[in-house]
Amino acid sequence: MISPDLLFLALAGIAFLGFTLDALFHRLRITSILPLMLLGLLLLASGILPAGTIARLTSLAPYLTALTIAFILFAVGLEIRFSELQRVLGRASAFAFGVQTTTGVALGLLAFLTVHWSLLISFVFGFALSGPSSVAVPTLVRVARMPPDMRTTLLYEAVVSDVLQLLVPLTLLGFLVAGVVTPVEIATTFAWTIAGSAAAGVAAALLWLWILDRMRRYSAGYTWTLTVTMVLATYGAADAAKLSAAIVIFIFGLTLANASLFDRTATITPEGLASAVRSRLYDLRERIGISTRGLDMAHILEVQREVAFFASAFFFVYIGLLFEFGSLNLLLAGVAIASAGIMLALRLAWSPVLERFLDPEPSTHRVQQSLLVFNISRGLSPAVVATIPATLGLVIPGFLDSIFLAILASTVLSTLGIFVLYRAAPPAGTMVRSPGPEPARGPVPPAPVLPGTERAGPAPLARTGEPSPPPAPDPPPLPNAALRRP
Repeated sequence: MISPDLLFLALAGIAFLGFTLDALFHRLRITSILPLMLLGLLLLASGILPAGTIARLTSLAPYLTALTIAFILFAVGLEIRFSELQRVLGRASAFAFGVQTTTGVALGLLAFLTVHWSLLISFVFGFALSGPSSVAVPTLVRVARMPPDMRTTLLYEAVVSDVLQLLVPLTLLGFLVAGVVTPVEIATTFAWTIAGSAAAGVAAALLWLWILDRMRRYSAGYTWTLTVTMVLATYGAADAAKLSAAIVIFIFGLTLANASLFDRTATITPEGLASAVRSRLYDLRERIGISTRGLDMAHILEVQREVAFFASAFFFVYIGLLFEFGSLNLLLAGVAIASAGIMLALRLAWSPVLERFLDPEPSTHRVQQSLLVFNISRGLSPAVVATIPATLGLVIPGFLDSIFLAILASTVLSTLGIFVLYRAAPPAGTMVRSPGPEPARGPVPPAPVLPGTERAGPAPLARTGEPSPPPAPDPPPLPNAALRRP
């Protein structure tokens, strides 16, 4: 058993290492993902951990996984606004589903032709590794500079990919055990998992807003604690109902972040009604009658960001501790390296779909495209899939080792690519233009005034000691009643 002194030192060291790597990302160009995973591998290979520790950590995998996904995906949902997601949803969905489908098929065919597993098992391998990690991507977008649309797209892709990496392999393994595959069963499973999970996330968030509104007098100062309690309860209920807990928690956080759209007491401006989503939500919020007076969103977001940072730092070390190479050979290593290369090539092939989200300035465009293409780090979802066949009584030689090696190879390639190609870029949304001729020195002549456009000039400055005239008040926003549609 690990002594408390050693455990506390290890936890503090991991947290400080993760913080240092994130803080120095733009100087070192190395994300914290690979160093923390290598730290876990080092602890495993050095024998520092007492005998039996790895077995106990492996037995805790379902609980640690649930906590990590719940904390991080809730934080991801809190960072996104409906207006941003609506703006990128079409292209982001095309990119996410296109990349993941082609990657899953390509990796499945690679395994089928090289390792000679059955076609169904090969596609389990391929789709388990088909998308980026839902834990690694938030770490990358937190430290890298990218436009808001690209940031939202990558976060959305991470959530979708994490779901499909679990859903498709589990469905294929279920069909393999049952021996029956029907299109109706496949369509029903996907519809219930995706649509049902999204609806459950919205319903849980609205219920929680209603509860907070009723108990706001007593919940002040404890909003984050109570909300995270609801997050964990929602995760457990979704998992028990065979829904995608990842989608449910993401939608839960997304709904809370945009809770003002459901607030019956908030004033909607004419500009807000220009959004199709907000216009449709107008009638809904009148019916449900929810107020956000009990929701301290600034406090929730501030604390959740720090909790998500610590959870992700310990998660990457934990992934390194789970690596077990029992039947390592050159063939499996070659398949893992080739898999990482295929992931990279297919993301490059699909990157034109998101071209409009990148900055048109050449140097900034190159940096942002490199981050998009090299976002291939895999995480815990394929590691979970790797252990499932053994629990079902299926013996697949080299299956677990191949997936773990592919996780490591994709993380190494992602880190190297960002290290080589990433350069410090201007803040997202700015343009870097070539310097023009130096402007002439001296007084600037007044701009010509066109006939009919004359306006009164600014009021003269008050003399020293005299109060300046108060500014004209802004026109008040229109009340809700005046904005009702006929």
